Amino acid sequence: MPVINVGDYFQTSPSFTDVVSGATDSFAAVRAMHIAVQQTTQAGDVINASGALWSRGDEQAYVAVPAQPVEVGTAVINVLRAPNMGSWVALKSDNLRFADASYKEDGIAFLESQGFQTKPFYTS
Repeated sequence: MPVINVGDYFQTSPSFTDVVSGATDSFAAVRAMHIAVQQTTQAGDVINASGALWSRGDEQAYVAVPAQPVEVGTAVINVLRAPNMGSWVALKSDNLRFADASYKEDGIAFLESQGFQTKPFYTS
């Protein structure tokens, strides 16, 4: 009897709980932002103001947490509100995605400068 891989039939994508390990108010921590997305964006992607994945030198960083992946184009996308603008938020740093893996350390430091707390959290 063959074994069925459920992932072949039901596509999954990262979600809010794959990115956030804790928040004082999970509803107030999220805001909708109108942005021109430059690549398919899913929860955990750290994007800049122009909608591209964050890289060194970018002056803004937003942690995307859409319920479903957002395709290229102008869209309203849910992002985490920086703790210096809202509630306390702790991120699962291992589930964040930047323009290049080598930017991860700098990107996490940038997010921490905005008030986010980050910790390794191996769930996915």
